Order: sequence, then C-alpha cells, then structure tokens
Amino acid sequence: MVKRNLVICLLLVLSLSVIFFVFYKKTVSSIVYVNSNELFTEFKMTKELKLAGEKEIRLKNSQIDSLRNLVSLTSDESSKSVLIEQLINKKQEIAEFENQYTQLYSQKIWSRIAVYSSDYAKLKGYDFILNSNNNQTVLAGNKDKDVTKELLNFINEKYEGF
Repeated sequence: MVKRNLVICLLLVLSLSVIFFVFYKKTVSSIVYVNSNELFTEFKMTKELKLAGEKEIRLKNSQIDSLRNLVSLTSDESSKSVLIEQLINKKQEIAEFENQYTQLYSQKIWSRIAVYSSDYAKLKGYDFILNSNNNQTVLAGNKDKDVTKELLNFINEKYEGF
C-alpha cells in the first residue's frame, strides 16, 4: 500500500511538472531580433546576384565606351548625332536595367530570407524575430537576443543546400 501511494505521488509530481513546463513554455514568448541590413547584405544569395548584375552592367558600359569612341572618331555631323542618340538611349537602358534588376533581386532575396527565417524560428522555438536596423524598429534590446549572426549562418547554409 505504501509503495502504491509513493508511486501515485511520484506520478502526480511528474505530471504536475510536465504541465507546469508546458504552460510555462507557452506563456514565455521567445522574442529575438536581427539587423536586417546586415542579414540582407551578408546573405550569399545577395552577393551572388549583385555580382551577376555588376557583370551585366560592366558589359553594357563597355558598349557605351565603344559608342563614345565612335563619336569621338566620327567627323560627319549627321553620323555623330545618330551615335550620340544611340549613346543616350544606351545610358537610359542601363539605368532602367539597374533599377529593374535591383527591385527584382531584392524581392527574391527578401522572399527567400522570409522562408528561411520562418524555418529558423520554428527550429529555435522563437515566437517573433524582430527587425533592427537604421529605421530602429527595435529601440533597445538585450544583445543576448540579437541572433543576426546565427540566422545569417542558418540562411546561408540553407541557401547552399545544407
């Protein structure tokens, strides 16, 4: 009878401990923050797309340099004006390309960061990952809650397929 009461008491204590732990875990929210500027610029996908865009722009700028050389070598005024018009159009084309490329790659990168961040939050049990950057969404924060480096490592590994 004493053993039975002891077992019942131990089961009761164990059950209460589990219930307390679960309740405590649910009520204590886990909130961390990241520096989104650093996260964006140090993300490997950002670096890769930036290099690809810069390569494309260098190619287009070499076309502008060729047109400039043709303009300087051309003595015929009508031919020169046609070349100058082509030069102006090419410059506008490059500016438009840069703008569209930047918008497109920014959207793709933030979309990927959002997915990876969600995975990271689930893995770590975080309720929220707040943004802290120059706009100062987080006005003050305990440095222990800054998970920028950890999230950056996580998203870079996910991006690389690890």
